[in-house]
Amino acid sequence: LNNKIDSMSANGNTNQPIGLDHGMMTLASTTPYSAPTLPTNTSQYIILLSDGLNTQNRWTTSQSSIDAREALACANAKAAGITIYTIFLDLGGGSGNSAALKSCASDSTKYYDLTTTGSVASTFTLIAQQITSLRVSK
Repeated sequence: LNNKIDSMSANGNTNQPIGLDHGMMTLASTTPYSAPTLPTNTSQYIILLSDGLNTQNRWTTSQSSIDAREALACANAKAAGITIYTIFLDLGGGSGNSAALKSCASDSTKYYDLTTTGSVASTFTLIAQQITSLRVSK
């Protein structure tokens, strides 16, 4: 399996909103995933990782149109109390940053612009540390 994964190469199109939508559905207690009801005061998180700018969904290849759909999905997730971390893996740094992912993150400290695959694991570790930080309240 590792050899198969290692032999894969990135190509094709990008549709970040569909990943975000599925992430939201996995957190909801409705179909299709039917997550269990969570205890009160449980935080929910989505980590959205993309290696490209939005280029195609099933309706259009207009980046601005897809970005607008993503902005709506991000607003809905945030309104539902979900904290969103976003990671843009721009190998080599050729695409600049992703304005759509940057604005989707719950705040500027939750957006990561990476240019090497080696930084993905350390970024996930950093996010995990932030999420799991012990919080004591009275």
